[in-house]
Order: sequence, then C-alpha cells, then structure tokens
Amino acid sequence: MRMCSIASGSSGNCIYVGSDNTHLLVDTGISKKRIEEGLKALDIKGDELDGILITHEHSDHIQGLGVFSRKYEVPIYATPGTIEGILSYSGLGEMPDGLLHPIHTDEAFTLGDVTVNPFAISHDANEPAGYRMECDGKSVAVATDLGKYDEYIVERLKNLDAVLLEANHDIHMLEVGGYPYYLKQRILGDKGHL
Repeated sequence: MRMCSIASGSSGNCIYVGSDNTHLLVDTGISKKRIEEGLKALDIKGDELDGILITHEHSDHIQGLGVFSRKYEVPIYATPGTIEGILSYSGLGEMPDGLLHPIHTDEAFTLGDVTVNPFAISHDANEPAGYRMECDGKSVAVATDLGKYDEYIVERLKNLDAVLLEANHDIHMLEVGGYPYYLKQRILGDKGHL
C-alpha cells in the first residue's frame, strides 16, 4: 500500500491510496488538471483508477468530481448523506448515471485487492466518513475534517502503517485572526476541525 497527498487544505483535497493492482482517490477537491498531474507524478492514469472515495460534500473535497468523473467514469463511493450532498451541489454539473455507489460506515467493502473500512467522523456535513484501507498486511487511513476524536476514532486509527490526519488551526491564532465570529465558532466546535 502506498499513500500520497496530491493536495490538502482549504483550497482543495485529493489523496491517492493504492496497491500494485488497485488505485483509489480519496476526495477530488481540485481541478481535473491538477488531479491528472498528481497521478502522472505517480505514473498512474485517470482511466486506471478503480474508485473514488468521498469523505463529505464540502466543495474543497468534491470540486473536481464532476469534470473528472465525466471524463474517466470512475465509480464513486460515499455514504448516502454525502451522495445527497454531492447531488445537491450545483457546481458539479450533471453526474454520469450509475457512478455513485452508497456505502455505510462500519461496513467494510472491497475494491480490487484493497479492503475499505469506512468510519463515521464528526464534521458539519451530511454524513461524513473517514477511510481505513488494508491490503497484503499493510493498512493506511485518511481522516480529514475531524471536529473531535474519541475512542471510536482512536480504535479505527490503531496499528496503521500510515495515516493522513488534518489539524488545520492554532487556537490562539484563530481567536485573534480576522475570521468572523461565526466561522471561528464553527472551526472550534465538535463538528469543525482539530
């Protein structure tokens, strides 16, 4: 298993996870061109992808999904709430029929030779999820946009070979920074960001 962050942050998120035989993306919050450039650096083409796992429907996680999925027709996996959010996001354009596949947290599924274990996360989205992926005795996880962590999250992140976590603010800098009060409260809350 290998994992590579193609992009991370409020301007867009896209992570590659894969084995020798199975290639996945977690989120597509950047342009199709940037996704293709990131994949090219890994010697992977868009049409070699086996699936796209979406953590939640915020634009910095799905911005490139419409254009990318229309070109490559890669199956998309997300919780029912996230799918609802994707379909209601007007910036994506029309999504190709049959590409959106509902998955459920705490119900593992397999893509190629990778076992995907989705788990619930605390964030202000419809039904956000993190993903633990395992193949050939190796395991990695992606858990971005966590508002808080608890024993449930810790259990899903134990004994990993690699983990991509997000911690995107310093409390003092946030408190004295220029964001409006409502946004500061959102970020600091249990459904915000670590």
